[in-house]
Amino acid sequence: MRPIHDTLDWNLLRTFIVIVQEESVSRAAARLYLSQPAVSLSLKRLEERLGQRLIERDSHSFRVTGAGQVVYREAVEIYANVARLASEVGNSHTEISGHVSLLFITGIECRFLDSVFARFHRCFPQVTFSIQEMSSHEVQQGLLQRQGALGICLAQQTPEQLMSQVLARQNYRYFCGRMHPLFGQQNLPMDALRNERYVSFGSEQLDGVLSPLAMFRAREGVQGPVIGQSSSLQEIRRMVLAGWGIGCMPEHIVRREVAEGELWPLPPYGGVADIDLHLMWHREARFSAAESTFVNFMHNALAKVPLEERLHRGLEMQPAAASAAADGVPASRDPLAAVHADPDAERPGAAQPSAAQPEPDENEGEGTGETV
Repeated sequence: MRPIHDTLDWNLLRTFIVIVQEESVSRAAARLYLSQPAVSLSLKRLEERLGQRLIERDSHSFRVTGAGQVVYREAVEIYANVARLASEVGNSHTEISGHVSLLFITGIECRFLDSVFARFHRCFPQVTFSIQEMSSHEVQQGLLQRQGALGICLAQQTPEQLMSQVLARQNYRYFCGRMHPLFGQQNLPMDALRNERYVSFGSEQLDGVLSPLAMFRAREGVQGPVIGQSSSLQEIRRMVLAGWGIGCMPEHIVRREVAEGELWPLPPYGGVADIDLHLMWHREARFSAAESTFVNFMHNALAKVPLEERLHRGLEMQPAAASAAADGVPASRDPLAAVHADPDAERPGAAQPSAAQPEPDENEGEGTGETV
């Protein structure tokens, strides 16, 4: 029997990458401009060729098996290596330049995202960016109106015209400030919170992207009077720090204040709810070369860092390019299917830093409050 690498259709791996990213055969078909039966057949052929079940799915669930996760990681690496090869042999002699517009909710604190920006700028210093801050609803509306290439927001539902991938998972917990009577008390029962004054997000957020917080309050009977309200996480934190009442905030956002003794964690100690940050883009986007390169770069980076680690861990450090690189990465009209821009790839012709110039730490820096 001929070895698998001599007989495997590499297009099956490309299709599999998109299926995993979309968590849906139908959405993968739409992104690849193929029929759903064709994509399903590709998945079946790949599973038969490898002799492993890669995805378990039915009408209500979608799960990548252990074997599927291994194949996905390797497939991403294969396409990244092909991209590097194309660049190194001179298929692209034009430096990537242009502008990328991004739409973000305010105050995102995510070390993975910070490291992607740092690494991308080293690889493509001629690409410029603009980042608009707005609410999650405004991010989605802006993407629908083609005001940005990518958006990051909270999302209860994704509009049909948009595509979405989870960027990071935030654990929301209750906290109180140093001036609050519960500060410093350990092993508190939930009953201790039921009648406490409460600092709350606005009704628009609690009815939408932050509805799990409202549902938890109702279920657990946390019905104390609302003493302060804001749509901004920064202002929620300010009011809680001032001792006005208890408040629910992402654990990683206030880690510094907890460590410095300014905030105190309250029950339930496992957290109230996990709420995801979503990366979004328009289903029918026609990206420029700069936009396509950044989108490819971002998605290839997502495959390298597990979801549960992205808030606290960036891309592994690589030597930085001290000068502008000579070659670019070819753009793609299907920017999320083929992985052209590899975050781990060194740009051809780039100079390396000397030992006397240490690499800056991309994981440094803290965010601010997040408007949802």
